[in-house]
Amino acid sequence: MTAQDADRKLLIFLSHASQDKRQVRTLYKRLQEDGFDPWLDEERLLPGQDWDLEIEKALRLSDAILLCFSSLSVAKEGYIQREYKRAMRYLEEKPEGTIYVIPVRLDDCELPHFIREIQWVDYPDDYDKLVVALNLRAGGKPMTKKNKARKESAPPKKIAGPGKSGGTNITVHGSFNVGGDFIGGNQYKTVIQNETINNISTPADFISVLNQIKAEIDTLRSQPNVEPATARRLTAVEGDIEDVMAEAGKQKPVPERIKTTLEGAKEMMDRIEKSIGSALQLGSALGNLVLIVWKVFGG
Repeated sequence: MTAQDADRKLLIFLSHASQDKRQVRTLYKRLQEDGFDPWLDEERLLPGQDWDLEIEKALRLSDAILLCFSSLSVAKEGYIQREYKRAMRYLEEKPEGTIYVIPVRLDDCELPHFIREIQWVDYPDDYDKLVVALNLRAGGKPMTKKNKARKESAPPKKIAGPGKSGGTNITVHGSFNVGGDFIGGNQYKTVIQNETINNISTPADFISVLNQIKAEIDTLRSQPNVEPATARRLTAVEGDIEDVMAEAGKQKPVPERIKTTLEGAKEMMDRIEKSIGSALQLGSALGNLVLIVWKVFGG
């Protein structure tokens, strides 16, 4: 947070599964009492609002995101998994060492692999430590008199944010090697066969190519010697692609939402390129898809 934000309460997004709503409500109230500005869907969403769009905006604007996990939520499929992955995508945009995403265990559950390198807290047992971390995120200035007495600190380990790069207009077609020599000397063939991005004319074609790129990324992530930070970035890109496919499959997709999400995925692949050479080709393919969004989905 900047000096201009000194008088503003820390905005904290509470990401959780519906089954955990009761515990998260108590967490929401405690955070409010301690001078924070927690964002909880049932408290903030208004009738008639596009809830998915409002949640996306809240995630983007939040100063910190609490990913609440339980034995139920870690096994649940669907929207909550997308929300978790969105949070990790925004983490990539923060400077290294920033306290931003904090895993919160609501019971004795096993955390997903993508989050295990970040120090978690148990709620309610470790609530004091959570407040210390949030105060550090706010600039090290306690929000209330109660917080001034707290001495414990457990800043999570974070990862670097993505770089910026423009798209390269190339055509994806046939088979190509993916630079496996960057990750242990193992070469393999891609699954993208006999299809060019330039020939895409329908949303179904668009989704088909995205599925192939997603399969490529999943294959990259499973290669030996891929560093945990790179694996997390690949997981975040897969989450972006899943979001784009979900939007593209709607009866009335929003082109701007598709374009913005793809641009974020491409930036992430540009960052990964430094450790995995084939990310350049896959990132370029994503960049090419950005160029034809308006052609396929209109404006």
